[in-house]
Amino acid sequence: MLKERIELLCKKKQISRKELVEGLVTQSHFANILAGRYPFADDLVEQIAGRLGIPVTYLTKAAATDEPTMQRAENIFQTMSEQSVSDSYVDAQDDRDDALVVELTTSLMKAVYYQQMNNQSAYDYLHQSYLNHYLEKYGKSEEVDLPLPLKKALLLYRIQHFRSKSSYNDVLNDVQRLNSLVEPGTEIWLTVQNIRMEAYILLKQFEQAKQVFEQTMRQIVDDRLFHRLSGLYVAYSGYCFAMGLVQEALRALSMAEANLVYLQQPGDVYTTIMNNRIVMLTMTGESDKALDEIARFESILANEPVESQQLLEPVITIYRCEAAFAQKNWGLLSQGIELLRISHTGTDQRMELAFYESQLALALEDMEMFQSRALECLPYFEASQHALRLEQLYESLAVVSEEGRRYKESSMYYRKLVYLLRNSGGGGSSSPM
Repeated sequence: MLKERIELLCKKKQISRKELVEGLVTQSHFANILAGRYPFADDLVEQIAGRLGIPVTYLTKAAATDEPTMQRAENIFQTMSEQSVSDSYVDAQDDRDDALVVELTTSLMKAVYYQQMNNQSAYDYLHQSYLNHYLEKYGKSEEVDLPLPLKKALLLYRIQHFRSKSSYNDVLNDVQRLNSLVEPGTEIWLTVQNIRMEAYILLKQFEQAKQVFEQTMRQIVDDRLFHRLSGLYVAYSGYCFAMGLVQEALRALSMAEANLVYLQQPGDVYTTIMNNRIVMLTMTGESDKALDEIARFESILANEPVESQQLLEPVITIYRCEAAFAQKNWGLLSQGIELLRISHTGTDQRMELAFYESQLALALEDMEMFQSRALECLPYFEASQHALRLEQLYESLAVVSEEGRRYKESSMYYRKLVYLLRNSGGGGSSSPM
């Protein structure tokens, strides 16, 4: 670990390792020190630390794995993996620690938190300034022997990364490995079970998903961990919906909402419940009920701080656009599109806007606008493997290309559509989670 730390420090100082040790020791001797074959003499440590502008202990304790150090790293992993972790706690964690196992565990858990909070700027800065260097060294955790807290933090980081890329075979591989390292009944164990269910559902391994739900429910009841019931019912609702058990899925969401009373901060889970219920109702043709839920969601949000209302405003607008699109209510969809255009939106919302604009243009027979907007959002939905959007885009692009006598393009989109339907079990919808 000392070697990797010195490499990063040299990179930040913009000096080579040769320049670092020039006049002090030969490069080959220093390489043997970094490999642990020779001791790191006190006088040499002081001189190297001086050239790097760091405390001596930042080098001498870099590879520390004594019991107090490991416990500090474990505490950071456990606390930052809890649902209730706060901004203030995350911000209070030092970015630098003499022991690399503590420093890197903290950094990985901050990255997980920033991704969950959709704080892209903080996430990117952390990677560019620090994490990318160590991910190159340790990123393939199955190939590197790491201290246990750091191994768990790296696995959780990889799981969240693969989830963001919809790479659920990779998610399942890492979540199974993390599951073997955490203690049943702990907060992180419960989080792992929810992710396992999610991965099994999206990989269409439904029997395994049901088994995880039943095992986790038994553990929650036995240990009276009722604050995790809402999250578990949300995951179970996704399983039911994927199995075509729509009413059971909606009942599971009602159970999730009823158990919010056990949560100190139910806001994020409540938002997920409302989102999934609205999506389910819309996807199953219950657009009027979906609109009722949207109105209920808006009435509840009216009591929230202005910042929260502004943050969710584009999301609410997308719900209304989706309901209008499902009903082929082009006037209502046009109103929603205008609201989305003036909203301060991120990439997800901009791509949804492009999709709705393409479908409205298609309905109005503006083929040039349709083609432009459809091709703008298509790569995004292909990258995220959004089956429902892709089914709609491939089919409409194929038809429009055929009508324009662009038969090669039309054939390509039809082939993509057939492949999509074959691999999604014949239907393009995907489970809300």
